[in-house]
Amino acid sequence: MIRKLLLDKSAATHMQFLRYFFVGGSSAVVDLIVFTALLTYGSVHYVPAAFIAYMCGLAWNHFLCIIWVFESKHQRMRELLTIFAIAIGGLLWTWLILYICIEHIGIDEVISKMISQILVLFWNFSMRKFYVFH
Repeated sequence: MIRKLLLDKSAATHMQFLRYFFVGGSSAVVDLIVFTALLTYGSVHYVPAAFIAYMCGLAWNHFLCIIWVFESKHQRMRELLTIFAIAIGGLLWTWLILYICIEHIGIDEVISKMISQILVLFWNFSMRKFYVFH
């Protein structure tokens, strides 16, 4: 029972979302650490920092999704191109949310990044579920 729950892939959407929530959480940690390090130690502006951090989180996320969350149903190249297109959409949402939070509302950059991560989680899950691993 525990093996099936934790290790075996599942087609049940609720189980995939729970696993994706964990995967997304660990990806968000990678994303946030890279973003914060670039801002703090690299003195990088939040826009390129968000790009670099998002791509690091994306690579981690995709790796875990393949091995634990979703069943791959397409040719690898098609899958990667679709993931890349979804990532561009997620990155655009991230930049928009960062811009609004930082430039218009005056929220701290790292807090703004956390807000964007929460909102973009739903974009990423739904796009992956319905366009990549359907």
